Amino acid sequence: VPDNSGDGPSDEDKAKIRNEMKNWIDAIVGRYKGDVSAWDVVNEPMADGSSGLRTSRNSGGSPSDIFFWSDFLGRDYALHAFQYAEAADPNALLFINEYNLESNPAKLDSLLAYVKELKDKGAKIDGIGTQMHIHDPKQYGPIRDMFEKLAATGLQIKISELDVKASPAGLSALNPINAEFQAAMYGYVIKTYLEVVPKAQQYGITIWGIDDPSSWLNTADRQFFPLLWDGDFNRKAAYHAVYEAMSKR
Repeated sequence: VPDNSGDGPSDEDKAKIRNEMKNWIDAIVGRYKGDVSAWDVVNEPMADGSSGLRTSRNSGGSPSDIFFWSDFLGRDYALHAFQYAEAADPNALLFINEYNLESNPAKLDSLLAYVKELKDKGAKIDGIGTQMHIHDPKQYGPIRDMFEKLAATGLQIKISELDVKASPAGLSALNPINAEFQAAMYGYVIKTYLEVVPKAQQYGITIWGIDDPSSWLNTADRQFFPLLWDGDFNRKAAYHAVYEAMSKR
């Protein structure tokens, strides 16, 4: 945990922490050099409730058991990460990845400003991943605006973790009305991505799971049915909406 009572970590401690980061990146990226073509180098760097980087003080988590590079290395922690990753595999594409960009315009703007800051300092950033864990299938929000802003960077844009809750509160069973709302949202997201992001910048789309029961969103008492197949691997309305949207690219 960082020492917030005085000047914080010493230069020696910062050097040790940077070295640990470098060793980790060298080991992982170096091990798969030539086999893995792209890396998510920096994940979820921005704070939700305020502009700026996530730290132990604004993350909403417990500082006693969560490590934040920014607590120790400040704003340049991501710069170091991208530099180490580029050195480990100069040919790999390097991404920064974030969530809630489609529902939080201030967070999106903060991320874009941070990407520009890092690139101005020499970071090799090839693309931005937008996770798109959509909580309400009826709330379209500034999805198109998000894609327009992301595309304006000229970087590769990836939908990196897409899923859509059939209902924000959860359901005991998936009913046809919720299934259709969900399918419409899936179709809109993919259709808008393909329309707004220039083809040369379309890195790809990842659906965050396969069948509903295996989703990370489910809890012991709430089911969200967020994926394209049901528990018996039947294709849902969402599957057909994705298929239709992709077939028109």
